[in-house]
Amino acid sequence: MSTVNISLTTNQATMVDTFVTDYGYANRSEFFRAILRLVFRNPEVITKAEDALLLSPTTYNTSKIVSEFSKSKKYSKEFLNDLEMGLKESPNFIDL
Repeated sequence: MSTVNISLTTNQATMVDTFVTDYGYANRSEFFRAILRLVFRNPEVITKAEDALLLSPTTYNTSKIVSEFSKSKKYSKEFLNDLEMGLKESPNFIDL
């Protein structure tokens, strides 16, 4: 069996640990193997996941993200302000 290391945020690791406990997996590795088995049997779940924003963003630049949301003209100023504030507070995004 191969070993693969992945980096998770603290929140993601906590969520994985919760799933492991709640659903009775032996450990984190077994949880991730179960997810991979699901994807291998049903690759369409990846396509469905796009709608739920489960894929990695194409940029981690806060200004670019807010700008793209703003260009769509679908979101209120309040939403855009909340989005920007949330991204700035996240350790995963940068503000240039």
